[in-house]
Amino acid sequence: MNMIILENGVSECILPPSDRRARHIVKILRKNPGDELMAGTPDGCVGQAVIIGIDDGGVRLHFRATGSAPELLPIVVLLGFPRPIQAGRIVKDLTSLGVSAIVLSGTELGEKSYFQSDFFKNEEYRAALLEGAEQAANPRLPAVQTALTLARALDIIDRIQDRDTHPVPPANARWCLDPYRGEICLGTAELSGDASIPLALAVGSERGWTPGELDRMAERGFRFATLGGRILKTETAVVAAVSIALAGMGYL
Repeated sequence: MNMIILENGVSECILPPSDRRARHIVKILRKNPGDELMAGTPDGCVGQAVIIGIDDGGVRLHFRATGSAPELLPIVVLLGFPRPIQAGRIVKDLTSLGVSAIVLSGTELGEKSYFQSDFFKNEEYRAALLEGAEQAANPRLPAVQTALTLARALDIIDRIQDRDTHPVPPANARWCLDPYRGEICLGTAELSGDASIPLALAVGSERGWTPGELDRMAERGFRFATLGGRILKTETAVVAAVSIALAGMGYL
């Protein structure tokens, strides 16, 4: 935990003893009243949190904003929804890497019961977002949206890439990772993406995309790329793909 993430607009707060942030401050960092911690809020404010007191009621903090965190990076990930526990790890890592949006999509080969999990219904993915932001020391959180079908997920991608203003996205702004239909290795592909048209990367769940889903993405302007000659697990593939894209766009 390299940064304490607090709620938007907070100046003073109490973290109860059961709060993992309080436990980290007391048991791991071994901080005392008067000590300062790097802190921020999801709206992008960053600064210092001074420990006012530590007692049975928890850790009392005063937050003083001193600046703004860097903006999130122009990459949106379309992810075929995997098992909830795996999705949590992926969301955490993608937040650490700084993507601006994550679209979790149901797929034809995916397990439909996953959408009934608390991870979705109660938005438990927020905990993973916060952990990723704490690790990266940037409090901004990517937008997370869910769609029961790929068709609906692609409509969300259209809105994120502002198809009303850009009805035909750049040829290199949409890439789907598929080890069989890939026409080029992602590491050698020309990638485009900026604040107005973020780069879209689509990664399937463990069972992958069906031929029909791949056809649908091709119709919506996606090109196909591989990550080399190996078949990777979803959580490995998505982190590798985003890392390659960030490097190709000059962010890493």
